[in-house]
Amino acid sequence: MPGDVTLTGAVMAHPKRREAAIRLAGGVLDVVTDPDPAGRPSAFRTSLLAWSSIPEGATHHVLLHDDMVLSDTFFERATMAAQAMPDAALALFAFWNSRNGAAVRLGALAGARWVRGAGEYTPVAALLLPRRVAEGYVEWARDRGDTWPDDVLMGRYLRQAGVPVYVAVPSLAEHEDLASLVENDFQGLRRSPCFFADDPLLDEDRVLGSLAAIPFFKRGVAQCAVPGASGWRDIRCEDYLDGRGFDVGALRARYDSPWWPLWLTAFTMGVVREGSGDPRVMDRALGTMGPGGLCHELGSRELARLSDELLDVARAGLSAGLAASPQAVERPTVAVTGADTWLREQLTWALADRGYLAAGDPDAVVHVCALDADPDEEVRLARAAFSAFSGSSDPSGSSGSLGFGGRKILVGSCGMEVEGAVVLRLGEPYGPGMPQGGIVADSVLRSSLNRPLRAGGGVVRLVHVRDVAAAVIAALTRGAGVFDIAGPEPVSGWELAEAVAKAVRPVPIEAAASGGAVAGAVVSVERAFSELGWRPEVELDYGLHTCAQWLAYESDRQ
Repeated sequence: MPGDVTLTGAVMAHPKRREAAIRLAGGVLDVVTDPDPAGRPSAFRTSLLAWSSIPEGATHHVLLHDDMVLSDTFFERATMAAQAMPDAALALFAFWNSRNGAAVRLGALAGARWVRGAGEYTPVAALLLPRRVAEGYVEWARDRGDTWPDDVLMGRYLRQAGVPVYVAVPSLAEHEDLASLVENDFQGLRRSPCFFADDPLLDEDRVLGSLAAIPFFKRGVAQCAVPGASGWRDIRCEDYLDGRGFDVGALRARYDSPWWPLWLTAFTMGVVREGSGDPRVMDRALGTMGPGGLCHELGSRELARLSDELLDVARAGLSAGLAASPQAVERPTVAVTGADTWLREQLTWALADRGYLAAGDPDAVVHVCALDADPDEEVRLARAAFSAFSGSSDPSGSSGSLGFGGRKILVGSCGMEVEGAVVLRLGEPYGPGMPQGGIVADSVLRSSLNRPLRAGGGVVRLVHVRDVAAAVIAALTRGAGVFDIAGPEPVSGWELAEAVAKAVRPVPIEAAASGGAVAGAVVSVERAFSELGWRPEVELDYGLHTCAQWLAYESDRQ
């Protein structure tokens, strides 16, 4: 039997909202105000004070932001959940366009009351922690207030401490449409994925404990979070479905609409999870998917006007996904070789996502060069890799075609050629996993930490790792040659800084005295367009956002 739970709580507030906080506290919760209201806007210092001030005798403590609305059964559900999961962190609210918000929708489909949290930030607007976990967080986070936002810090701490996170289905609280006091209005309207003021009391031990994938609609893009060896990764729904035998092109022809990304996200939900939940809860969860994915560019009035239409689209997509069956697909398989770099790792995952990774003897070998290595050494390594798979005893690779009859593809080279190989000469590759030190990674990190950007001179030809994978796939069926793989237009240092500030967080942009973006080695992408049939699909906004999410959720950078 679970032990007794003594639940206390507090509402954290800026002094400007003290009266609203007192009303929300209702004489039951404490009110904790910002200890430095004239300082830089930050929720961190107030939350640290609140987590440090748990009353004696409390086993669990809940912390609320002052702009929340509570369900009628908030305290009863919170107490029952703490009794059912006494050692877990319980997120009583999640944002509608987050991975955790999408996990709530899958929980609604399954008829669960709680779902295991996804790997991202931990939503802190309504969070319940066991006392010992709160005390551990205070000690760990005390000197980290000038780094990541408090929700990212909380997520990092809970992962490092091995504390499981569960998210409420439906949410126990809703976020009001008030101006942010900590400069978060750039995120748009921030609501729950599923909230009922009259949420009934049910069994709180109905938990969906693991998820194989979490489809979500964010910034107008159909995305899917998938777990991996080093954490969760975000991929496109198209790639997830492609790797599981669905003809995405046929689906696109079947549903030719501007709301295709929303329909595809809901379709992927149906593929991932069977629906057996309460229709009322499922419908509410589906109804927030479209507005959540568009709130970065549409205001509350426009979202309200479109809500019925978007719900119909989500319903149709989910219904189609629940009824769909994958088909057996034969495609070439590849082996990926090369130095142990971020590009090789991410490219391997991207090809595996779409079903191209070799299970046995491959049809093609993809050798990924280290971008800063000696060209002659990289050519030698590539020839050796190709020969190893062909069974040739000639390490020079001059004996001609590979013995297994497959393709040779060289990725990332600059001015290098290998006999019989397709050479994909990259611009400046970027994406999740990229190392710090480059113009893109440094800018994304600075914006994430709310620090000014420095825009230098020169230009850069960018290519996202997903588009590199697409070029490799195109090269599997094309003849030999050298192809430049990059975006169609160069990006200046100032344009890049503006794009980062839009995709990650609005911050000031300063002109750098010198340096910054540099001219890349790419000459012309027209041949790749015409002969490979390849074109970049990743828009800069989405590409930069994938970098920011990886930095915040999967990396250990401070």
